Amino acid sequence: MSMRPGSLWWLALLASLSFAQTQPFAVVSAASYQAVVAPDSLATIFGVNLAAAAASATLDANGQLPTVLGGTTVMVDGVAAALIYVSPSQINLAIPGAATAGASSVVVESSITGGKQAGTMQVATSAPGVFTADASGKGAGAILNAVTYLGAPFLVETPENGGSDLRTRLAVYSTGLRHAGQVLAQGQDATGTRYNFTVEYAGAAPGYFGLDQVNIVLPPELDGAGVVSLLVTTESAAANMVTFQMGSLPSTAIRLTGLNLSQSFVNAGDSVTGTVELNAPARSAGLPVSLRSSSPAIQLPLSVTIPAGQASAQFSIATSATVTTVGTATITAQAGGVTETATLEIDPPSALQLAAFTVAPSSVQGGLSALGTVVLNGTAQAGGSKIALASDNAAAQPPASVTIPFNSSSTTFSIPTSVVTAAETANLTATLGRISDTAQLIVAPALQVTLTSSSVIGGNSVSGTVTIGSPAPLAGVNVNLQSDNPTIAQAPFSVNIPSGQNSATFTITTILVTVSRTVKITATLSPTQSASATLAVNPPGSATLAGLSIAPPQVTGGANATATVTLTGAAPAGGTGVTVQSNSTYAMVPLLVTVPQGLAATTFTITTTHPPSAQTATITATAGGVTKTATLTVE
Repeated sequence: MSMRPGSLWWLALLASLSFAQTQPFAVVSAASYQAVVAPDSLATIFGVNLAAAAASATLDANGQLPTVLGGTTVMVDGVAAALIYVSPSQINLAIPGAATAGASSVVVESSITGGKQAGTMQVATSAPGVFTADASGKGAGAILNAVTYLGAPFLVETPENGGSDLRTRLAVYSTGLRHAGQVLAQGQDATGTRYNFTVEYAGAAPGYFGLDQVNIVLPPELDGAGVVSLLVTTESAAANMVTFQMGSLPSTAIRLTGLNLSQSFVNAGDSVTGTVELNAPARSAGLPVSLRSSSPAIQLPLSVTIPAGQASAQFSIATSATVTTVGTATITAQAGGVTETATLEIDPPSALQLAAFTVAPSSVQGGLSALGTVVLNGTAQAGGSKIALASDNAAAQPPASVTIPFNSSSTTFSIPTSVVTAAETANLTATLGRISDTAQLIVAPALQVTLTSSSVIGGNSVSGTVTIGSPAPLAGVNVNLQSDNPTIAQAPFSVNIPSGQNSATFTITTILVTVSRTVKITATLSPTQSASATLAVNPPGSATLAGLSIAPPQVTGGANATATVTLTGAAPAGGTGVTVQSNSTYAMVPLLVTVPQGLAATTFTITTTHPPSAQTATITATAGGVTKTATLTVE
């Protein structure tokens, strides 16, 4: 799904942006105005005497943007940037794809005025920003229905989708995220209810320079939610928060859309859980759904009511313990003339089943093997019991199957692994008939190096850890360390991992800097075994997250607590955005808080509800790749 073909609204949008900025010039995201940009993203330069006059770009015969516009050029680390719009106070451009993380030089020159200005900009692999309807970086986002290209208010269903899946997809127009490893989208309505949106696509918007888009799927529960706040994040940064408006389906359009079972088979005498689903929350009286089964071996209620305001409801399906042969039953749900079915297999209680599947050790160095063990709930019959095995990661490959011998209840087998350059997790599955069990195996590289923080203010220190794939021998292991810029960040020459241990820590010292520098720290175990980590050394004033605190640390459900996020220094122009999460539904936090420009801290409110028993919530704050946590007890 992409933007409407032929639309050039984004060029007009960028040309209409305005922002007050005095010299030296500032380079910011054209969507969010945050002072970090990404390769192949859209950016804006604000300053004075940047160009002789206003000029807008047109594509050349090859469909490319010019690098000279109105006599003005912009060089980024010596590479000419594609220009979209220039004026004396503003330039809109596409950051070259060759730009590297850290501080990049920027030179703006006008052949007409003879003026030449030099400065720097901060570049990160991902610097997500979402465009807004009024080009302010705040409020209603530049968001369209990805099928109809219509704007808000949106409905949770789009009939134009065709087929059976009518769920609405939204196209969120953005920049700075096409090189991200992971893109997530969260929403929050006026009541504080949060939604984790399925991201079906995140990358370049086809046919548009520097423009990205994120396609998200709207869940049924969002129907009638009103104004929804949307936060798009990558693995290292958060975009500006935007909003979109949700409308409501007419009550006559509410219908049954699904019947799901917690599992498709059951042992006689056991039970499973069924879930009936609607395309939107039930209205004021709730929606009754009638239930029936094709087998007398199944006991289930005659009906279940989906409560008002809910889009689903669960019910229990019990089975008779007297079943002696494998049988299949059809469960039917019906409401408003719509029928949904699901099939359940009922197995005799005496059937031989897979009881357990374990892997030891849980972490192994790539190239070595782990041991897997499968266990039955009884002994294998004549011919043995064949267990199918599978892995979702080529780094760990068990045999396709293993046989538990006659009259045995278990067997052990080898799981070979491959050499890896970074830790990888393999999900291993053992299957016997209808029963599957899973176990995880971490395949570790021979050597890893990690830092407690990916950035630091010059003059401070950072801790690092070297980790080897197998415990060190009796004499220990020496790992050599090297910095590619020791005048900026210095690591010790080596660190010793003691006997029987897998890791050791070390300290990196840095000096004061005037511009951001990126330093690579390399650990070497042998001529063929090395690993690296990068550290951004920033000048004073380049604030990073320093801490998170909560007061009081314990509250009664229904009372509020106050959290404080603290930076290492004053927030820059535009402030510093901090994403916030809670692992408990009894302690609710905002999606994003901003430390205002010039301040080093800000507070936000944690809203609580009454839990059935005392709960400890972990609150997590993240900014600039740095994460801090604090806990709150809710009674």
